[in-house]
Amino acid sequence: MKKLITFFIAFTLLSCNDGDFDVPSFEFSEDVNSCGETLLYRLSPDKTEVILLTLTNTQLGTTAGEKSYAISSSLNVIYRIFDDVIDTNYFCQEIPPASPTVLKELEAENGTIIINTTEIIENEVITGYKYNISISELLFLDNNERIFFETFNFGEY
Repeated sequence: MKKLITFFIAFTLLSCNDGDFDVPSFEFSEDVNSCGETLLYRLSPDKTEVILLTLTNTQLGTTAGEKSYAISSSLNVIYRIFDDVIDTNYFCQEIPPASPTVLKELEAENGTIIINTTEIIENEVITGYKYNISISELLFLDNNERIFFETFNFGEY
């Protein structure tokens, strides 16, 4: 009888779920980095997480105003967790290095990329453009977990 009670107690204690699951933090530095004009990304403060925004050549235009684009295979948002620190050259290399390893990668299932373009004017001359990028209704699926942002501020580029 003692063995049965001991087994039951051990089984009960070992079978409990402590609720510990991996929830991405989605906390990134303010800096928006780029590789060319089609790959924009932000790193987490510890540089082991990144959120990537892949555009085509037409989204970052020279016309002031706001434009919206649905997330698709050519316009996508990817979240990655690495096993070690990455540097800002990681994404700009022809062939990404084998290390650090990607532990988790989530590709956005849904969302709308909103790009607000403003002109940078100095001495009444347009010297460049500033892009304020946000993503509305951003949805990632991680197995049975939904990670949803009504509005995700990607940042200013």
